[in-house]
Amino acid sequence: MSQNEVTFVEEENFKSLVCRRLVECGWMDEVTMLCKEKLKDRLSKGQTVQSITEDDLFNDVAPDARRMLPDTIKRELKVKVQNKLLQTAGYFDETDSES
Repeated sequence: MSQNEVTFVEEENFKSLVCRRLVECGWMDEVTMLCKEKLKDRLSKGQTVQSITEDDLFNDVAPDARRMLPDTIKRELKVKVQNKLLQTAGYFDETDSES
């Protein structure tokens, strides 16, 4: 397996972990409800569904969604990224980072 293939697999594993954790803690459901609320709010102010862009919805939801992200997930992901960077730099091998 080439270095690019390894990197891609690791990236996909990391994305999968992030998605799994966000579903497990209920964050995805909360953000879905928040999106629905923001859409209803825009519609009640006279906008049409067709006039609301993805960027509009993202800008409405992103600040609240970021605040709702549990600290435990932030810490877990930070440690995993730090360990991977240290491993890549040669400071320790994978068996050291799995503790």
